[in-house]
Amino acid sequence: MDFLIFVLFVIVIFAIWSLRVVEQNTVAVVEAFGKYKRTMRAGLNVLIPIFEKIAERATLRQQNFAAAGHYPSKDKVIVTVSTNLIFIVDDSSEGIKRYVYSLQNRNQSIAASIENSLRTYIAKETHEGILEKKEELAEHIRVDLSHQFDEWGMIIKSFQITEVTFPISISDAMSQVVASEQLRKAAENKGEATKIQAIKEAEAEKERKRLQGEGVALEREAIAKGLKESMEIISVATGKNATDVMALLTLTQYLDTIKTIGTTENTKVIFVDSSVGKTGDLLQQLTSAIETGKVNIGGR
Repeated sequence: MDFLIFVLFVIVIFAIWSLRVVEQNTVAVVEAFGKYKRTMRAGLNVLIPIFEKIAERATLRQQNFAAAGHYPSKDKVIVTVSTNLIFIVDDSSEGIKRYVYSLQNRNQSIAASIENSLRTYIAKETHEGILEKKEELAEHIRVDLSHQFDEWGMIIKSFQITEVTFPISISDAMSQVVASEQLRKAAENKGEATKIQAIKEAEAEKERKRLQGEGVALEREAIAKGLKESMEIISVATGKNATDVMALLTLTQYLDTIKTIGTTENTKVIFVDSSVGKTGDLLQQLTSAIETGKVNIGGR
């Protein structure tokens, strides 16, 4: 009876010892006598003690591999490129087997492959071309590495160029070129703005003079109409002929002009002969001038 209990106890211990739990998104590669036997998936699994062992646990989650290196460009500039590779393990049994057994030093092999692919591509491009073709470079590396990684049981999800830097002297020179280009564009924009402003000012001045001319014409028309009406009224009231009335209105307009000048804010001193005799002489002169003008016009 005691022996039976002992045997049952041993069996229970052996059974418990043979149970293995594999975490979610993880697989365990099982070997028997040093040879690949099978792959255990997530959950509760049975492992035969002594005869079987777990050689490696591999995650099925996305993994990233960051690397940075210095590479000569086509124009002999040493370019520093920082990269980030994102990959997953092929979750097929054959893919997991390749992932575990293909490489002795997985990280070193990945770094060497990335470096070799980058060096080959960058050697064909100028340093400026590399900046302009970052996305193209990243896609080229991803495609170039995909076949090799497939043989290692890995699937590349993306390859990113995180940073591209140049020696300080090259960076300063590029900054100066960019600054010069911006200054040139600013000067062109300023010149164009000045040109537009000059055109607008000329158009505004043209419009102002046109409106001013129209205003003067209207003013003169109004004055002419006013003079005509005044001449008719004075002629009827006084019985004077048109020449005398015109001379009188002209004298009145002259005197009003002198008054306006005299009351202007910035007027200093004006010397005017205001004697009655002088006014009479002025009226006579205006009358003679009008008569002479009429004669000249009639002679033509």
